[in-house]
This record gives sequence, C-alpha cells and structure tokens, in this order.
Amino acid sequence: MALLPLFVLLLLAVAVGVGASAVRGAPPSAELAVAAARQHARWTAAAAALFGVAAAVGTAAVGTANDSFGPASDGVTALLVPVAFGLVHTTVLAIGELTWPRPVGQVRHAQLVRRGLLDAAPRRLVRAGTATVPFAALVLGAGALLADADGRTFSVTAAGGAVGGAASPFAGADYSTPAALGLLALAMAALVTLRIVAERPAVSTGDDRIEAALRAASAHRVLRGAVGSALIVVGGLLAVSGLALRNASTGAGDTARAYGLDVGVLTGALPVTGAVLGVLGLALALAGLVLCAWCAPAVPADRQPALGA
Repeated sequence: MALLPLFVLLLLAVAVGVGASAVRGAPPSAELAVAAARQHARWTAAAAALFGVAAAVGTAAVGTANDSFGPASDGVTALLVPVAFGLVHTTVLAIGELTWPRPVGQVRHAQLVRRGLLDAAPRRLVRAGTATVPFAALVLGAGALLADADGRTFSVTAAGGAVGGAASPFAGADYSTPAALGLLALAMAALVTLRIVAERPAVSTGDDRIEAALRAASAHRVLRGAVGSALIVVGGLLAVSGLALRNASTGAGDTARAYGLDVGVLTGALPVTGAVLGVLGLALALAGLVLCAWCAPAVPADRQPALGA
C-alpha cells in the first residue's frame, strides 16, 4: 500500500512520544491528588495516541478501498490520514480533561486564578501553531490559484506556447479544499480542548510547581498533536507541489531545447524553485512527525511530603 511508509512513521512517532513520556516521569508523588492526576494524564495520553493511530489506519483503509474523491482519491486519503489522527487524538485529550479526577485526600489550599486560553501552553508550541496557520493558508491558496482547471495538475508553457509540460499531484482545489476543511476542524478542536485545559479545576497540592506543570503538560499534548498533524499535511502538500513544479518545468524545458527553442526560466528559476519547495515541504512534514513525538514537560517531584495520611 502506498501509504504504508506514512503509517510506519506515524506509529513510530507516537510510540516514541508515549514511551519517552513514561520514562521521564517524576518519582511517585506522596500527595494523593497529584498521584491520581498524573496517572490519569498518562492513561489519557496513551489512549489519545492509540485511538489516533487507529483513526489514521481506518481512514487509510476506507480511502484506499473506494474512489470517493475520484482521480484524487489516493492523494486526498493521504491528506486525511494525519488529519484523522490529529482530530481523534485531540478529542480523546478533551475527554480526558473533562474527566479529570476529583480532589482526594487533604486539601491544603485552593487558588482562584483566571487563566487565559494559552497561558499554560508552552511558548514554542504556541509560536509553531501561530506560524502554521498563515503558512497553511498561503500554501493552500497559492495551490488553488496556480493549479490547472482539473484541480490537481500544474502546467507550464514555453516558446510562446509552442511547447509545454504538466505534472501532478499539485495542491489545487481537489486537494486544498479537503485539506482546508480538515485543518479548520482540527484547529477548532484544539482551541476547544485548550479552553477545557485552562478552565479545569486546579489539582489540590501544596506545591504550585506541580499544578503548573500538570496544566502545561496537558496543553503541550494538545498542541503537539494538532500542530504536528497540521505540519504533516501542509508539508506533504508543499513537497508534492514543489515536485510537480519542478517536473513540469523541466519537461517543458527539455522539449523546447530539443527543438532549439527559447527555454527562458524553464531550465533555471522554476526547476530550482520547485526543488527548494519540495525540500522545504519534506522538512516541514518531518518536523510535524518529530512534534507528534515531543515529550510533554515532566512533573517535578514533591517539594515536601504531603500532610496527613
């Protein structure tokens, strides 16, 4: 199956992320509320990863078994695989935050703190997500404008239209429309889940570092899955579009040169631009995979033993 390498990379990224998170855990907490919260977070993260991978594999199986999207079915299915993972992963995390364990044991104090949507989120992930939104809009918009009428091919001409070249897949409307809808749904799910994380009751602990770390880890898990999945989609579209641009311009240039015609930019700027875009897209997709496996911040060990039994 053509999508098998994508599945292998996705499974590897998830396995590495979940395994590393378990290894990085702090020593067992003496506070019952903290111990319950940490255990709940671990189970939620593992469930989100497993259900996310199951959704990705199911999407691929359904997409490759029929041609619902016509000639672009294989490409659209490849785009929807990371979107399905991100959506289900985020949804399971939201359920986990809504079912956060109630306080147990002795309560030392409770702080009334007004938290913003992104206050607990790691700054690096916030910046990555913020940069991904306009970049995705640029890639999808430019692809839709530059593609041929069939919505999935890029073509160029040379020597006054005497020769030309075309290549696909390219990020035209056939690919950019389902990608845009999927990314929009993923962004909305992430924002809703981050709001749930921000409004979740504080864990009853005498160490404010632990409460802050638990909330930051929750926000981290939400953003790494959503932003990582979005980068895989955008990076994949940019990579194949860059390759199509390179192949189309190189083909037209070779034909024009064979007939002794003026090739113009077909052997210079356009092929190089396509190659650069292809490499950039591949780098973004790989960055998305790495992001999906990025370990959440570790919860610090208790500063002092819990009071009471």
